[in-house]
Amino acid sequence: MDKIYKLKIGRNQYDRIAEVFREPNGLIPVSYDLDKDTVTFTISEKLRLHFAKFAKKKIKANRYYLAQMFLPRNINQYEVR
Repeated sequence: MDKIYKLKIGRNQYDRIAEVFREPNGLIPVSYDLDKDTVTFTISEKLRLHFAKFAKKKIKANRYYLAQMFLPRNINQYEVR
């Protein structure tokens, strides 16, 4: 079974990810914090690997920069434990 990550990011960043990865993106919103303007969501390991591929080649700049958060070295700073 794939690992499921539970992440928290700013709403603006979440909106950009949803806009850039328009295909059904598999991000499952869990909650929204109105005071902090953050979204908590889950993502599977399979989907994380898919998004991380975009962080390796700068073919489409918007996907490249947004996908950086899904690299193994970066994702832990967004994880909710």
